[in-house]
Amino acid sequence: MKFIRFPLVIAILIFLFSSLFSDEKNKLDLTLGEKAWLSSHPIIFVGMDSEYAPYEWMNKHGEYVGMAVDYLRLLEKKLDVHFEIVKGKSWSELVELAKTGEIDLLTSIVQTPERLKYFLFSDAYRETQTMIVDNGEGNFIGSLEHLNTKRVAIEKGYFTQELLAKKYPNIQLVVANNILEALGFVMDGKADAYIGDMSAVNYAIKNYGLEKLRFSGQTEFSSQHRFAFTKSKSELASIVTKAMASISPEESEDIFNRWLGVRIEPRGIDTVTLFKYSAGMTLLVILFAYWYYRLHFEIKNRKAAEKREYYRNNILEMIVKMVPLPNILESIIEEVEKQNPNTHCSVLLLDKECQFFADVVAPSLPAFYNEAIKGVCIGEGVGSCGTAAYLKKRVIVEDISTHAYWEAYKEVALRAGLQSCWSEPIFSSEGNVLGTFVIYSTKPKTPQMADILLMEQSSNLASIAIEKSMFATKLKENEELYRHLMEDVTDVIWKTDRNLNITYISPSDERFRGYRADEVIGHHVFEMFTPEGIKIISEKIKQRLESQKKGIRTADFVTYEIQHRCKDGRLIWGEIISKPEYNDEGEIIGFHGITREITERKAMQDRVQQLAFYDPLTQLPNRLLLGERLNYVIAEIKRTQKYAALMFLDLDNFKSLNDTYGHSIGDLLLCQVADRLKRCVRKVDTVARFGGDEFIIILNALDVDKGIGTEQATIVAEKICRTLSSPYSLNVSHNGVEDSVVNHSCTASIGVLIFNSEEGSEDDLLKRADTAMYRAKEAGKNTIRFYHL
Repeated sequence: MKFIRFPLVIAILIFLFSSLFSDEKNKLDLTLGEKAWLSSHPIIFVGMDSEYAPYEWMNKHGEYVGMAVDYLRLLEKKLDVHFEIVKGKSWSELVELAKTGEIDLLTSIVQTPERLKYFLFSDAYRETQTMIVDNGEGNFIGSLEHLNTKRVAIEKGYFTQELLAKKYPNIQLVVANNILEALGFVMDGKADAYIGDMSAVNYAIKNYGLEKLRFSGQTEFSSQHRFAFTKSKSELASIVTKAMASISPEESEDIFNRWLGVRIEPRGIDTVTLFKYSAGMTLLVILFAYWYYRLHFEIKNRKAAEKREYYRNNILEMIVKMVPLPNILESIIEEVEKQNPNTHCSVLLLDKECQFFADVVAPSLPAFYNEAIKGVCIGEGVGSCGTAAYLKKRVIVEDISTHAYWEAYKEVALRAGLQSCWSEPIFSSEGNVLGTFVIYSTKPKTPQMADILLMEQSSNLASIAIEKSMFATKLKENEELYRHLMEDVTDVIWKTDRNLNITYISPSDERFRGYRADEVIGHHVFEMFTPEGIKIISEKIKQRLESQKKGIRTADFVTYEIQHRCKDGRLIWGEIISKPEYNDEGEIIGFHGITREITERKAMQDRVQQLAFYDPLTQLPNRLLLGERLNYVIAEIKRTQKYAALMFLDLDNFKSLNDTYGHSIGDLLLCQVADRLKRCVRKVDTVARFGGDEFIIILNALDVDKGIGTEQATIVAEKICRTLSSPYSLNVSHNGVEDSVVNHSCTASIGVLIFNSEEGSEDDLLKRADTAMYRAKEAGKNTIRFYHL
């Protein structure tokens, strides 16, 4: 009887055991095909990262542990299958095996556009933020935009490698085999930052003695952990998705707390509820802190941009006024040092043959250091400056004491208290190197993007000043030469009768305009000039005759700057210095003088004028010229008693374009906006760029009635809104070849101020228009608002 009962008990236990798993499967609502698939595949091969703690990794006993492993164990119970983890392969090798179908399933994988070509994905079972990690020194990084051109460590084959390469191509990716190696690159200075999963980073910092590292910003990417299946395993994808959905929140929280969290024993409040409320409050605090940080960052950047603009205009004004070159260069240096404490700057000027540093302008550096640098020949490896001038590119040395370029000059640099050196070449308009602009720091330091922009701007200003000085020096030397020459001078010496017919002209006119003397003598001087030049001379002669009739003695010498016609059809600029000849009765009987070519000087003046008064990107008037135009309008409407309008315009959808496609595409949009704005107004009106994506429009001389003037301004503002809201097609090109077209929609918020000559200063008017614009923004954008008290 005992022998009969024992097999019966065994059979009942087997039946109950199998029924348990059968019931578990039935709860999943699997289809007959899915159940059949499970029956024919009792072993499922899994690819799992061996170095991705706390999600999945291999411990010192050679066993896989972590959150993903715990999920697999739960799935094994629910599905009555065995997950066989493939060992001895790197993560990138496992991904490739999965693409070919040699592995059925991948764990803890993030979905990307490239991976979707090969895999099916489950719903995300855990989501964390992708963070920026640095070495804990210097300012916080904040966002990926501030890592442009920087070195960023990532793991080979991870989703961050694909997304960063595609969306931020200017970031230099430093590929590591695992997270510890990547974080080690940051610790050792081989990378400026690391991008990766927040939980994985936090685990590594706490468990591997990496407390020096810090979270220095966040990215727009989230790390959503999923299971991935080869596309031929659609049944498996459906089965695992259903099984994962059946896992209770309590089971998931147990797994999370086991590897990442801290268990909280309930004391009157449900643990899950407490966790949710705590997470919510933490998120609110983080969001508020991030918002405050971004606001502070934007204000800081705007103030810095205003300082740079003021500094630039001040230097350009000095150049226009022909201030001596050493004074201008010292002003550039002093301004940069003022903006960057604990730095010293210098300008090193090359000799005429561009072989060595002939002059050093460095008011804050010790004399012994300047003497040591003066006369140094340029070449690769000759300090930062000699290398930059030789290679014609920027050279950054973060630590003078360890860099090979400074081996011969390290002692004198350290004696002067200099520990890092950034050198920017100064180029002429023809692309020749004139010298270098240098920033030294008193401690080892890596330049930020703001430092790079400041170096480039300072180098450009120094270039204009140096070329202007070189031109002025050359002109002065030529003028000295002209005083000692007669017939064979470069200047054209000429003489006319009282009717302006040429009676003499020197042979140098053939070099000047291409005409021989016998082709010119006897002809009227007006044949040399353009209609504009003829008008200028006629007006001057008329003024002289009127003054003489009134008994007013005019100046003997009169100077004109007029375009001349050449024999080959070219137009060149000439400076004419003319003096009348009188008879004994005081009557004008003719004129004589000299003419010299000033084409290059005029081109330089035009260039300085353009830089001083016009925005280099859109070619619209800048703030300096806007102020002059606004003051002119105020004076004009005071005389005519009419009203004028001031429009403050801000683009609504500009930042998203910059963030998505970069500043070069944003610049294309700004240029198209400028062209559209100019077509919306009259020639007497002014369109100016105020800064960033802000524009100012002045409508001059509307109507004497304010109501009618308001109607006129409304018509123009509505026209601008319609014009700017039309789609934009922006051509993206590389190396002069058009690659693609970006289509973008952009609107504008417009604040309008109707004013007369008694309504305040220039600043008051701009502030009121700005206030109206912000009201338009608050009203929902693509809107017009008039300023009312």
